[in-house]
Amino acid sequence: MGLYRYWSRTPTGAEFLVETIVAINAGAKGSVSWIDPTTPDIKASASAFASALPELTPFLLSSPLTRPPVKFTHVVTPDRLDFGVWASADGRTLVMGTNLNNVTANIPLGEVVSAASLSVDSLGCPHSVLNGGASMDDFEIWFDKLGSGAWIFE
Repeated sequence: MGLYRYWSRTPTGAEFLVETIVAINAGAKGSVSWIDPTTPDIKASASAFASALPELTPFLLSSPLTRPPVKFTHVVTPDRLDFGVWASADGRTLVMGTNLNNVTANIPLGEVVSAASLSVDSLGCPHSVLNGGASMDDFEIWFDKLGSGAWIFE
């Protein structure tokens, strides 16, 4: 087994973000960091995610019973893109996604939010909360291979 008990190698920072975002989009309420000391790549990705948590937390720890109520939808596309969409009754929406592929990918924003019964026109203006190799324009989300990102629309 070498140096690792469960893995044949240490994940990259991008893989760490993919693992974290897939877990949260599947319903996890937290993340356990990689064993320290670790690679600078994982530390940078974990720090980027931790820096986004103050803006993510009101969505991630919400429910239909919180005030304002928040509706969560998990969207997994046939092209292996994994999204969480949190739509708050106050009009704010979080879209957090990751590319499970070792190739670049893109998807129309409308395809993601329509799965949560939302329209692009109703979202408002986005600001990036987490950039782990993803970007967005008015109508499209673009991912690097194993890229991740999160945007809040207000």
